[in-house]
Amino acid sequence: MRLAPLILTVAALGALAAPAAAAPGFDPDAIYAVALDDAPRRGPADAPVTIVEFSDFACGYCNRAQAVVAHLERQYPGQLRWVYRPLPLDEDTGTLASEAALAAARQGRFWPMHDRLFAVRGQVDRATVELFAVELGLDLARFKDELDSGRAREAVLAELAVGRRLGITGTPAFFVNGRPIAGAMPLSTFLRVVGEELARARDAGGDGDRYAALIAGGRAGADSAVVAPEAATLSSSASYRIGLGLPGHQRGPADAAVTIVMWSDFLCPYCADQAPLLDRVQAAHAADVRLIYRHLPLPMHAGADLAAEAAVEAGRQGKFWAFHDQLFAASRGGLPRAVLLERGKLAGLDVAALAAALDDHRHKDAVLADAAAALSLGANATPTLFVNGQALPGMVKADELEAVVAAELERAHSLIARGVAPGDVYGVIGLGAEHTEHGDPRQLARTGLGIEPGGVERVRMVVAACREGDGADARRLAARLRDAAAALVRGVCADRGIDLP
Repeated sequence: MRLAPLILTVAALGALAAPAAAAPGFDPDAIYAVALDDAPRRGPADAPVTIVEFSDFACGYCNRAQAVVAHLERQYPGQLRWVYRPLPLDEDTGTLASEAALAAARQGRFWPMHDRLFAVRGQVDRATVELFAVELGLDLARFKDELDSGRAREAVLAELAVGRRLGITGTPAFFVNGRPIAGAMPLSTFLRVVGEELARARDAGGDGDRYAALIAGGRAGADSAVVAPEAATLSSSASYRIGLGLPGHQRGPADAAVTIVMWSDFLCPYCADQAPLLDRVQAAHAADVRLIYRHLPLPMHAGADLAAEAAVEAGRQGKFWAFHDQLFAASRGGLPRAVLLERGKLAGLDVAALAAALDDHRHKDAVLADAAAALSLGANATPTLFVNGQALPGMVKADELEAVVAAELERAHSLIARGVAPGDVYGVIGLGAEHTEHGDPRQLARTGLGIEPGGVERVRMVVAACREGDGADARRLAARLRDAAAALVRGVCADRGIDLP
């Protein structure tokens, strides 16, 4: 089934429509010299990527974009610095929320106020913002004086002047190390730009003011008719290097000639209908086909994200496929927590451990990362299959799948005949792909070619290992990191209870 772009639960990670920007706009491939001034910020001062957001609490697109912001913070812990610059759309009547936020910033409570204001979509009156101030423990007299004296409004008007000088005509407007992303673009756009900027920051070194160095010589303001980067789209004619998924999510031999990766959702009826076909194909080619399940819970399916978390725990316990079958068998009636536990028991899981994993959402980040990898490729619907890196989106008929598998078997056997080890076939095919998924680099198939990951990839690998609680792998991978990269991963992993040398 081809679905509209997502507004996630993996949460609001898909495309978010935005109003058209007026010319001149911003060239998405250019760098703009966006100053930080005294704007509120969070994240490490020496973060390799600084994202400046011009936004309006009353703007619906800005509100939706906060889910993408939250996802990026989870995806890149310790690597991003966020800077917020208010740009209320209606200067005459719509500045109170921004004034309240900047008044709270004077008392060191900008971000809690920011969250309160977005929660009510910026629809506030004086009594409401004063109530928020009390709830946040602000000095109310001082807060009221900021508003009554006009100082807060003056600060907002100064921010508006900054936005006008840059040529920003709509919100939200993001600048990633000076690279513009106009409007509430899909997560895939942010993942691509942030990934590129992590690499650029690495090449620029870490001495002095990293952000100043990265925007040095940048353009002063809007100067282009190009207003937005293109979102990723999946192509059945392109080739993709796709990872091997989470632990326990594979079925079939590790040296299979054909690897089928499926992004799926346990509450997607089309996925439930396609699952038996995939089982039959794998059974018919038991020595040659490997199935890998990856998670893309869709927002319209309430509870799909929790079901995915439960399945990750089942994989940790070595019983993913039994649980997978139980979930699809029960999916037509919904998968609330009680059903997940019931089906876990039937699949032979340690139900107490499953319940604990659901309670503390320990696998939420793993599900989010799996979904982000799909979205970064342009795969925003389920089911989506990749057969040795060839995309087959939507429902696939049995004869079509068999034809693709047969062609890939022929290609694999040709490589083996030329001396490629069977266990290296999938990795070698991936090395020639046009696109590589954005995910944990540890999941990408390795070959005997001895290719070492670069610094950016190694940081992602360490962070992913710590996210999964794999301290041994994290320490092994971190051993080659130095200076800023080593300090970054030490901080991220310490937050997850893993100490790195």
